[in-house]
Amino acid sequence: MGLDNYLLAVRKLNNMGRWSTEFMHLRTTVSEHSFFVAQIGQMLALIEEENGQQLNWEKLFKKLLNHDVVEAITGDIISTVKHQNQQMGDLVSLLEKEVVEENLLDRMEEPYKSVYRELLFDGKDHSLEGKILQAADNIDALMECIGEIKLQNFDPFTEKYFSILARLELSELVSVKYFRSVILQELITDCQILNNKN
Repeated sequence: MGLDNYLLAVRKLNNMGRWSTEFMHLRTTVSEHSFFVAQIGQMLALIEEENGQQLNWEKLFKKLLNHDVVEAITGDIISTVKHQNQQMGDLVSLLEKEVVEENLLDRMEEPYKSVYRELLFDGKDHSLEGKILQAADNIDALMECIGEIKLQNFDPFTEKYFSILARLELSELVSVKYFRSVILQELITDCQILNNKN
């Protein structure tokens, strides 16, 4: 049938750790990360609505919920590899699609195969919902860095923090600007190393 295989694959995310190449005091699983990305995305969307934006909540939640399901098959491909350059990003994207097609979608019947193919890829598109997903994903990674820095795990998480913050500064979303100017300041109040450099 295929849908049973999908459920079994997704459950693997409960045991898959993030930042697999780094020492961490508090390691988050991919499923925990997905939950927090959904919470952050919901918050950003509410701020966007308060500022006059109209968004498609169904589309947003589908993007938030499914953005890392592919990792149940591929594992966590670290972002420094994924985003090293455009060619590498394209190759990783092609690999993810081929592996998921072969191991997850191949045994799934229609119409579910087409539905899941659409859900699992291209979440971070140029739509408002895609931009919110991109920002929420970055914000959760930023918060993971803050947690490690507060536990004195400075290297490499201080550098990663500022790298992610620089990506967030490129966002034109009102909600991201609000996060940076208000919410983030509260998150780092007791984190002197970050306050000194901000």
